[in-house]
Amino acid sequence: MLNETDLAIVNVLEVQPRIEFTALADALKLSPATVARRWEALVDAGQAWVTISPGPRHHEIGWSAFLSIAANVGEQDRLAECLCAEPSFASVLLMSGENQFLVDCFATSVEESMRLLTEVFPRLPGVVRRRIDPITKMYRLGSQWRSGALETPVRRALESEAPRISGQRIPDAVDARLLEALAVDGRAGWQNIADDAGVSAQTAKRRITSLLESGFMTFRADTSTLERSGLQEVVIDWAIPIDLIDEVGAAVAADPMCRVSSQVLAAANFTATLWVHDYGQVQDHEAKVLRIAPRARVVERNAALRPYKRMGQILGTDGKRLTTVPVTWW
Repeated sequence: MLNETDLAIVNVLEVQPRIEFTALADALKLSPATVARRWEALVDAGQAWVTISPGPRHHEIGWSAFLSIAANVGEQDRLAECLCAEPSFASVLLMSGENQFLVDCFATSVEESMRLLTEVFPRLPGVVRRRIDPITKMYRLGSQWRSGALETPVRRALESEAPRISGQRIPDAVDARLLEALAVDGRAGWQNIADDAGVSAQTAKRRITSLLESGFMTFRADTSTLERSGLQEVVIDWAIPIDLIDEVGAAVAADPMCRVSSQVLAAANFTATLWVHDYGQVQDHEAKVLRIAPRARVVERNAALRPYKRMGQILGTDGKRLTTVPVTWW
């Protein structure tokens, strides 16, 4: 388990994933050498890491969806292995409902999504049925979730103003190589990233900064399942009256329990992923939604039993990171 120093380091990196070790040490009143040594030990043990994830504008130039997959029980492990190996599948969760797997899927376009349906899915073992819910609007990203362990003054001092969203720049093959390197180590130095992508360090920094400012990507810090202090992951699918869905989305996104929330193109048009200390907190979430939208109804609620993959990171049975399969965003 993480000690208090480790938790403090991770909590700062949730707010500023690429903060320099000297600044991180200043925030925590520690030495830079101690901070660097502890972080490297966490990464080496698979207990914590920094990677990249889609920004709030990703859906404007790419395609994403939640896939619910029902499978033969006997093929469950082999199917999970195949799902984790596919770069278009960012996260793979084993769920408690009739559909055993929930998958976050990303594709370069609707046309590319058709390749997944016609070429990838037929090769997957044991699939009985699948449902595809395209994401149309994000209200909260996984990178925005905070553990809440930092004291408020420290957190506010670390938080920067929301980036000014610049004009659209379509990512290209060079950007894809840069992002692949950052997927493995989101805190890698610019020269190391540049060497992997075959460009200069200045070019690497300029391109990644542009993608951040455009809202197409962001960084995030994650920890293994065992380090989340007993938090349980629950996914709630709602049918929300369309005239109230943005109000619900804003309220749910502001809830500290909410990890991810989005509008989807489906009969259950709103999905919220919650991290709760006990399942009773799910009732608090549902009561909050119903106060805003009394005609809303829960279509499905399921607990995540095991994460096999999270934003490209392959996880072991203990939730620790084993390796990386960089996500194909573009």
